[in-house]
Amino acid sequence: MFNQSFIKKSVLTASVFLYSSVILAQKTPLNILPSGHLLVQAEVEGKKGNFIFDTGGGINLFLGNFSKNLAPKESYNFLTAFRATGEKMTVPLFKSKEVIVNGKKFKDTWYATHDMEIKGIDGLLSLPMFYDTEFIIDFTNKELIFPKEKLSGNKVLDIQLSTNADQSLDISTYVLLNNTYRINVLLDSGAGNDSFWLSDRLMGTLGIKKESLQLIEKKSEFDPAIINKFYKGSVDAVSNSFVKVDKPNVLFVEGLIYEGKTSINWLGKKLGFNLKEKKIYILD
Repeated sequence: MFNQSFIKKSVLTASVFLYSSVILAQKTPLNILPSGHLLVQAEVEGKKGNFIFDTGGGINLFLGNFSKNLAPKESYNFLTAFRATGEKMTVPLFKSKEVIVNGKKFKDTWYATHDMEIKGIDGLLSLPMFYDTEFIIDFTNKELIFPKEKLSGNKVLDIQLSTNADQSLDISTYVLLNNTYRINVLLDSGAGNDSFWLSDRLMGTLGIKKESLQLIEKKSEFDPAIINKFYKGSVDAVSNSFVKVDKPNVLFVEGLIYEGKTSINWLGKKLGFNLKEKKIYILD
């Protein structure tokens, strides 16, 4: 929830140009930053904004002045969840009457708010409202597509869904580490490109000594009193039935609440998602 990567100011405070949304066969532009973060334009309660398209965010999150212009201002509903690093967060919950993405209207969608300003970014859009809507992320043509025909193909990945009272939704899948160890990883487009996080609990399994790795300490963007520890290293391979990444750089994360967490770009250049049927189609 509320992935660390999407709020790195070094990545996202750069000027952001997002093409105007033109509906043609249910396609809308994705502005892909050099880091691999996906930006899409959407309209929330009639107000346009630029949002990170984040499969690991859990719930729609609206920031700063954008969230302040939405009504209501207070709510007795709330969500307590944990970020990937184990940081506990409790946020107020609201329901948007209407969110328009790629010409499609989504009604009564839960969202959270946070009082933070990031230049050019109004928040993030996550998976719950797409549960009944198949979509395609096309990295080559830089498009978010709502296909007219049902997704199909020979390369199909099974995914698992994690939800909290249908308010939040995350997806995961199984991968092999070093062609041997089968682990479940959160799939997180909000991590940017080529991001591979592994629980530090796996270091012993892989025969890696913590002392041999570079320690990186980072303060939480939400609570500077919390310092997260990352150990920079590599593994022999990360793979599934269709794709293999040799010698990827990885971060072993102290207190990671998942066995692993990865970006999605390594799965393919064109990915189709059917959340209801728990499938990802590799279409490239």
